[in-house]
Amino acid sequence: MGEYAIEERLDWRRWVTPKLLSGRPVHRWYVFPHSYTSELVDELIDEWGLGCQDVVLDPFSGAGTTLLAAKESGVSASGYDLSPLAVLVARAKVADYDIEELETAWAALRVRIDPSEWQGGGNECSPLIRRALPGRLLSAFRNIDRNIAALPATRTVQSFLRLALLGLIPHYSRAAATGGWLKWVKNGKRSSSLLNSLERRVRMMMRDIPRTPSRVEGAWDVERADARCLPGADDRFTAVITSPPYPNRHDYTRVFGVELMLGFLDYAGTRDLRFQSFHSHPEARPTRPRAEGYSQPRELAEAVERIRGRGGDSRVPRMVEGYFLDTFLALQEVKRLCRPNSRIGWVVGNAQYRGVSVPVDELTAEIGEQLGLQCEKVLVARYRGNSAQQMGRYGRQPSRESVVVFRA
Repeated sequence: MGEYAIEERLDWRRWVTPKLLSGRPVHRWYVFPHSYTSELVDELIDEWGLGCQDVVLDPFSGAGTTLLAAKESGVSASGYDLSPLAVLVARAKVADYDIEELETAWAALRVRIDPSEWQGGGNECSPLIRRALPGRLLSAFRNIDRNIAALPATRTVQSFLRLALLGLIPHYSRAAATGGWLKWVKNGKRSSSLLNSLERRVRMMMRDIPRTPSRVEGAWDVERADARCLPGADDRFTAVITSPPYPNRHDYTRVFGVELMLGFLDYAGTRDLRFQSFHSHPEARPTRPRAEGYSQPRELAEAVERIRGRGGDSRVPRMVEGYFLDTFLALQEVKRLCRPNSRIGWVVGNAQYRGVSVPVDELTAEIGEQLGLQCEKVLVARYRGNSAQQMGRYGRQPSRESVVVFRA
């Protein structure tokens, strides 16, 4: 492995976790786990001197933090994500709204909703969603969602209202996200409170919208696409700020399974999305383009052999290998889409499996350089502990979360 300039920026440690987003207007509408914050995006935009002449790419747009922060700074940005939930969230956050139009749409929706119609059903839904939203809850969410779709309103307004509804699922669901997993919890919230909860959430979101429309020129959009095979012409972008899923075995199609199956995909579609996901969890089995020119880094091969030699789930070594193959393909697409001399910020977290450390940041740097990218530095934002299970068996081994900075 090459020698890379490693620079600690530990004052950024709060910027590579999502906690601060819960207090940020619009950002707080929907927060994904393991997100970075708008402050990180702001810092990179400022450090790189980006302005209105630039266009930022985020090929893993998630909840839209990069796109929204870029918009707030007056820098155009485009995003992509495989998850239809992520696309809805990001689109809703970066859209321009007319408050009066939203007020009119909410009033029309409020009149349409009749709780007497929430009479159960949903037997065609997956067992997960029926168990997560028992009794009349599933019928209530589905009925409101159908009424939103039937409104004589623009897709932008409908997306705003759908996001308000989907944002309530964690408050009502019996399936709670804990880190990267779901666990079943006792939740006494009933369907009788849903309409009032929705109104409070819609009002909160409306308060977050600036009353004076922004006069900043630019374009902000997001589409559904695979980061390993992105649409569009070469040399479109002048910067990249993104974070692929960490190789931490967390399956976000399960974490957001209720939301995905309520508003977007059936069980089979959710399973297909799980298989096609970036290879950051053991159940992924993506169909991917051929990785012409990829050479597995020697340190990666050695780490995989050590992991394999310690037994356990045989899918984990394949996942680790697949993760870096996907990293190569995603960086290859980024290089194709970026103009020469563009800056790329790639936020990653190092990993450990069965006591074997995998330096994701340095391996990403090496893979980028295989593609002709220049790794300028690795900015270490924080050190995080290994899991309680790993710590008990192998001792405390802090792992870095870093921003790998390339120049195209």
